[in-house]
Amino acid sequence: MSTTIARGMTRWPPRRPIIRTRRQHDARFVLGAPSRGLVHACARRGLPRRRVPLKEAPTMSRTSRDSQASTTTWVRWLRIMPVVFLLYTIAYFDRVNIGMALPSLSKDLGLSPSQSGLAAGVFFWGYLISFLAAGFLAPRLGAKRLIFWSLLGWGLFAMLSGLARTFEQLAAMRFMLGLCEGPVWTSLSLLLSQWFLRAERGRAFGLWNLSLPFGALLSGPISGVVLTYTNWHVMLMLEGLPAWVWAAVWWRAIPRGIAQASWLAPEDRDYLEKRLASEQAEFASVRASSDWRGMFRQPAVWLLLVAFSLINMVNYGFTLWLPSALKAISTADIGHIGLLSALPYLASIAGIVCVSWSSDRFRERRFHAGLPLLCVGVLLYLGSRAGAHSVTVEVAAFTLIGFFMFMTLPLISALTTDILPQEWAIPAIAFTGGIGNLFGGFVGPVMVGRLEEIGGSFSLAFAVLGVLGIVGGLSILAVRRSPAAHRAQPDAGPSPASSAQRQAGG
Repeated sequence: MSTTIARGMTRWPPRRPIIRTRRQHDARFVLGAPSRGLVHACARRGLPRRRVPLKEAPTMSRTSRDSQASTTTWVRWLRIMPVVFLLYTIAYFDRVNIGMALPSLSKDLGLSPSQSGLAAGVFFWGYLISFLAAGFLAPRLGAKRLIFWSLLGWGLFAMLSGLARTFEQLAAMRFMLGLCEGPVWTSLSLLLSQWFLRAERGRAFGLWNLSLPFGALLSGPISGVVLTYTNWHVMLMLEGLPAWVWAAVWWRAIPRGIAQASWLAPEDRDYLEKRLASEQAEFASVRASSDWRGMFRQPAVWLLLVAFSLINMVNYGFTLWLPSALKAISTADIGHIGLLSALPYLASIAGIVCVSWSSDRFRERRFHAGLPLLCVGVLLYLGSRAGAHSVTVEVAAFTLIGFFMFMTLPLISALTTDILPQEWAIPAIAFTGGIGNLFGGFVGPVMVGRLEEIGGSFSLAFAVLGVLGIVGGLSILAVRRSPAAHRAQPDAGPSPASSAQRQAGG
């Protein structure tokens, strides 16, 4: 059959009509060789007939942005987060390992339960001073430098704690340990806020805070094994040494900022810095001035202070006394007590992974932070009543509590950086964290020790912690974003990967 078609005859097979939007027509005209019909169509719309050079073409397609965001994201996660995670694992390990030493330490030094709680809790007096100071120092000195010196200091005093021979010496070393470790939380909050974008902030802070249950998880079995073959003096000295080793790793692995990250391509560094700057620009309407004291006018800051204080009372009251509570109702040796005390922290790791992923997935912080704390409070109260005379029931209840125990802390920090500009968010984290850690970390262990003396067991103490957890959860649920900040909605970014780019650099 001839392919020649006479005038007026229908072409066979017919051409499929091509339907394009105006944007597609314009992009084809700009970036490709336009057909004759497209040139006429553009002329009818008043568009220029000349071809635009590539340098004048639109900046970057969505697909290109997605690809670039994905590339910069996985590199940052692999370079930054493992170092941060292991850093705070060591910090938390050295903070709570005294809980495993308390039974033998109290016997050797002749300490009452109240004195044992005071020795554990005095850490937070030093912690408060440097925690608050870090809100001023971290933005000026840089997170990298401040954390490096903190590592050297807390490693020294963690090891010196093992040389204590009196209550006063032990308390002094614990105070200095807290003083050296205090700047780390605020500095890491600044670091992550300079490398990761808002939409991934829940996962970044969540992965960092996985180190809390992970450090406690390691503390029980490792300390139990060391105590089985040596004593608490050797245990504290050995477990302070990794801080010095990690100081060298930290200084080598973490760049001072995005501009110094040689493992990112120049265009990736530019892209990341622009995205971070654009997110901070959203707070222009909230930033009445550059004065950091503007944070005190935000009701959310005060509600988060109450919540942070209460969650720390629950966390440290539970964590530091858990081995002693298990020892009081069990005939197991210290090695097996260490294994049993690790179960709640193993569950906590799964809990933090779930809540941080869900919080970023649904772009919601308040309920994800408040509801787990309510669950902790209810379960602590019920567990203290039902399991008071059964090891199996008590361990099962504490393991379930552990699943929810550490969900709140990373999301409080993420919520603060979401609702406040960086000039206010970092001082606000230092303020709520410093006061909250002192009140919670000091009062919690002392209160539990005192209530154990009064009640003769830990049932009353854990029931009181449960009530405090419920009040803390309600405080978080009462937090509301200010109207000006609410209008600055988070930029979803081209992909979930692109939101991790905002938080880590100092």
